[in-house]
Amino acid sequence: MVIAGFTAFDLVFMTCASLIAALAMRRWSQLLSAALIAYGVDVLLRFAMEYLSAGDMPANFAVQLAFARMDLHGLAATVRPFVYFAAVAILFGMKRRYSR
Repeated sequence: MVIAGFTAFDLVFMTCASLIAALAMRRWSQLLSAALIAYGVDVLLRFAMEYLSAGDMPANFAVQLAFARMDLHGLAATVRPFVYFAAVAILFGMKRRYSR
């Protein structure tokens, strides 16, 4: 199951990261920082997984390979921050609505 470059693991991880970010928020003014932190964690984990999957290669080649693999799905990489922003906003709105 691949939707525009997103695998099932990507979608589950994005949902979990957005949920944690929305639960940590207290005010709407924290939306941008919460979405960027969730996106940053996502990028760092994906890069670390690609880097570690390179195996017994020199570090400079492994870094180049990790960046090349992350660029395979250009549309998913471009849309990802906006998906985080929308998901965190929706989840925080639901939290605010149903917590009263």
